[in-house]
Amino acid sequence: MTFVLKQIPDITVPVTVQVPGDDEPSTIHARWRLHPVSKTREIFEQQRDGKLDDDALVAQDLLGLEGIKDEKGKDVSFSQDLVAQLMETPYVRRPLVLSWYAAQEGRAQAAAKN
Repeated sequence: MTFVLKQIPDITVPVTVQVPGDDEPSTIHARWRLHPVSKTREIFEQQRDGKLDDDALVAQDLLGLEGIKDEKGKDVSFSQDLVAQLMETPYVRRPLVLSWYAAQEGRAQAAAKN
């Protein structure tokens, strides 16, 4: 198969969440804005320098979430309120933020889902 160089604006990655008390982890899917390497390096520097925190990073780059249900089993739609709730949930916050890094690395499993 021939490689075709093209712009890919976003990428979806799995986010493994271990809910306290559950035997098995759950998986949601986060769709992130995909940056060129130079922009990703700028973001790393901004974070290192304290100019961009995790909340701001998620707010600017998270484009969607799938695989979340409420306690009644109904699908939960993506919204900023949902993002705020997830970022306040300790066992979700870290894996969600780490999935941004996975997206920027262009992990093979993530690319295969797009």
